[in-house]
Amino acid sequence: MSQKYFYCYSLPLEVGSIIRPGNWGRILRTYTPQSSPNHWLLTRELAYELVRVQNFPNKPSRFECIYVCLNEADLNEFRNSTNRHLDLGYEVELVDSEAPSHIGDWTLANMQNTDNLPIFENRANLYWQGENVEKQELITLSPIRITRVLK
Repeated sequence: MSQKYFYCYSLPLEVGSIIRPGNWGRILRTYTPQSSPNHWLLTRELAYELVRVQNFPNKPSRFECIYVCLNEADLNEFRNSTNRHLDLGYEVELVDSEAPSHIGDWTLANMQNTDNLPIFENRANLYWQGENVEKQELITLSPIRITRVLK
């Protein structure tokens, strides 16, 4: 039996649907000053990527991965804390369990009004170290398969 993970998405999907990694990076790559009111989101992700490339080059890029929670309670907390109340919840499995992956603390990416680049870089180092992770997210280069639609 394969490991189960939990994922949220704004579109209704059926059991058996495959979701490819990299959508977050695709979205970030479309940012322009006119279209994206929160440029700090891109700044944060670029800081995480810079820290990864410099200090953790064997970890997969957040720009290329898909993000899943390790349990349903964490998924629900993530949806609530990120105002993704309209997203639907899914139980999923990895299509390729050997794909490069990393477990980090998704709360480290939460932004505060006082955050700046040095704060992002510090949190990125903690995220990529993957130690003392309180709210686990798995980022993986594997596609995922929907195994159950959550109620």
